[in-house]
Amino acid sequence: MTDKRKAPAGCNPTKGSQETQYDQQQYTQNQASLLTLAAHLSCRHIRLLKRLLTGPLPRIEADRVIGTTNGPQYIKDLRDHYRLDIHTDRIEVIDRDGFKTRPGVYYLKPEGRGRALALLEAHEARRAA
Repeated sequence: MTDKRKAPAGCNPTKGSQETQYDQQQYTQNQASLLTLAAHLSCRHIRLLKRLLTGPLPRIEADRVIGTTNGPQYIKDLRDHYRLDIHTDRIEVIDRDGFKTRPGVYYLKPEGRGRALALLEAHEARRAA
């Protein structure tokens, strides 16, 4: 039995094959990378991540959760800067003036859920240190 540790869920190796997940050096590098990323999470990102982990999030609710009116920008931040796999479904609704509109509903794909949990855990670890 080997004493190799597996990289945390959602923390993909930055280089090499799948075997590198079990390599001690790669594990340490992945942890450091997550801690660095977690250091840049704002309180708005944290609230949004926690809410996304509970299930689909309509755009209007995203604004309420974040506490601002630019929810799509924070979703974009999570996708681009934190490499989270967040999908947007467009639903068709009628607004109060009778016009059709297509607001987004955001949700984490299964691959993104593991990474989101790993980021939140790294954020908590930074706060505890």
